[in-house]
Amino acid sequence: MPIRVLSDELASRIAAGEVIERPASVVKELVENSLDAKSTRVDVLIGGGGAKSITVIDNGQGIPAEEFPTAFERFATSKIDESSDLISIGTLGFRGEALPSIGSVARVEAISKHCGQEIGARYVVDCGIAGIVEPAAVPQGTRIQVSGLFTNVPVRLKFLGSANREFSRVHKILASFALIYPYVAFTLSADGRERFHTEGSGNLIDAVSGIYGANIAEQMLQVELDDTATFSVDGLVSSPSLTRSNRTYITLAVNGRAIQSRRLTYAIEQAYHGFLPARRFPVVIARIRTPLDDVDANVHPAKAQVRFLREDLVYSVVQRAIRGVLSVSSPVHRLGASRSAGSKGLLRPVGKQADFIEVDRLGIPDSTATSNTQAGYSMWPGSIVQRESSSQHSTAVSKQNPDSSTIKDTLPILRVVGQVHQTYIAAEGPNGVYLIDQHAAHERITFEELKRWFNNNSTESQPLLEPNLIDLAPGAMTTVQEHFDELNRIGWGFEEFGGNSLIVRNIPAPLAVRAGSDGIGQIIMNVLDSLSAGGDGESWLERMLASTACHSSVRAGQTLSIDECKGLILQLEGASQPDTCPHGRPTIVQLTINDLEREFKRR
Repeated sequence: MPIRVLSDELASRIAAGEVIERPASVVKELVENSLDAKSTRVDVLIGGGGAKSITVIDNGQGIPAEEFPTAFERFATSKIDESSDLISIGTLGFRGEALPSIGSVARVEAISKHCGQEIGARYVVDCGIAGIVEPAAVPQGTRIQVSGLFTNVPVRLKFLGSANREFSRVHKILASFALIYPYVAFTLSADGRERFHTEGSGNLIDAVSGIYGANIAEQMLQVELDDTATFSVDGLVSSPSLTRSNRTYITLAVNGRAIQSRRLTYAIEQAYHGFLPARRFPVVIARIRTPLDDVDANVHPAKAQVRFLREDLVYSVVQRAIRGVLSVSSPVHRLGASRSAGSKGLLRPVGKQADFIEVDRLGIPDSTATSNTQAGYSMWPGSIVQRESSSQHSTAVSKQNPDSSTIKDTLPILRVVGQVHQTYIAAEGPNGVYLIDQHAAHERITFEELKRWFNNNSTESQPLLEPNLIDLAPGAMTTVQEHFDELNRIGWGFEEFGGNSLIVRNIPAPLAVRAGSDGIGQIIMNVLDSLSAGGDGESWLERMLASTACHSSVRAGQTLSIDECKGLILQLEGASQPDTCPHGRPTIVQLTINDLEREFKRR
């Protein structure tokens, strides 16, 4: 065929494919227009998953009657002009493509009354064919009904999913708007049935309750906005006791615009590193604020992505803000919280706990310092002088690690009762019973001690009485060679022997306790395997330290005396992140007094 210019009708239908991919795209564009019109209420009604009908009703400023025909012309917009640089964009819709794109692939009936006019107007565009403007007696705001989506482009209609699947996409889009704009009341209905609504109270917790339910809202932690900072973030993040199996519960917004960003999602996952188990994800609403001229919103046809001028700075702001909230809150996991999602976001001691302090802070007998030792190394690495008081202990810990929190900030005051199944330490606390996983708790203690040693270049190494010859799996020698210096810094002493063998002469001092029972070969292979496997949000150093700590710690099934249980809890109090092990598993869970009374039918 000869080269020729396409007709306006065909060009519009082709261009519409970039903006309007499916019903959710229509909802997104129309709701963005409603928000730009300063609406405080937006109702969305869906029929047949959106392919049959989509209706968006708002109470915004409205469209002047004389501007209706222009609004449906390509590249018509009231949000930018010739002087705009297309960078400092403060509105959600600005490309002038939404209404004409929708009107080219569906029948659109628009009814609106502008705030400055006495009467409203009605205008219809049917698959690119425009009608006439007619007067209509309607309240202020806009009502746009889209029906028969893609009837004139059957190939696109064919690629739509089922009604339920398309509706779920609409639900997700509108839920994001409701979480980003809590001062707007949103309602979503499908085929005559209301699916969710938010009050528009301005309180983000209320919006979360309307979208996810009250149980999840109870477990959210506040990220406060720093009004003095040029770059800042606010919103809500879930307690580590609340997790999900995928990332769909992470909502990101930049200057009010919902976006998708792998880099910022990764920043959030990094902030949660050590708080969550592998392949579990948080519930997060992160609303980022930056200078408008630091963000290019004109890089994606559907405005789903943006480009940052200083992306590393934004990444850092998000990560630090969320990590700071999690570190301060350090929630104790309630028993069964991950299943029922019913725990509070933060549990703290209440009232005076003198009885607990007097009973549990009398010090630990000298026998604790020498039990379970090998080669002169205590089972409790880095333990404080055993007879010091609680306040002395807290002071000593803070001197070793200025960033660590004390018991008053993180864990409740506990009185050890005993050991359960040679795996869990049972303790009484101010509001119930607490179970401490002895391996996870000791792993956290050892990990933080190893990290301090590594950072201070003061790692202790334990020489072996007889060097061990280890045959490595294929590829493991490469790992050793790449990180030889770091392995030596943590206390390993290696020499290469042949192509795939090592002679091990020294091991990290904490491993001395376990080396006899586990075997040096098994330990080093497990450490190298974990390093090769990697993990989301983990640095190589953290994986090495976590793996070493795991093999250095007391195990499930190991009998501990009451004094040893007390010693373990005392050291856990000094940890900067006592509520989880380095792999994200909880170290302590709580069974509250209310839970006990319900189970025993006392209430």
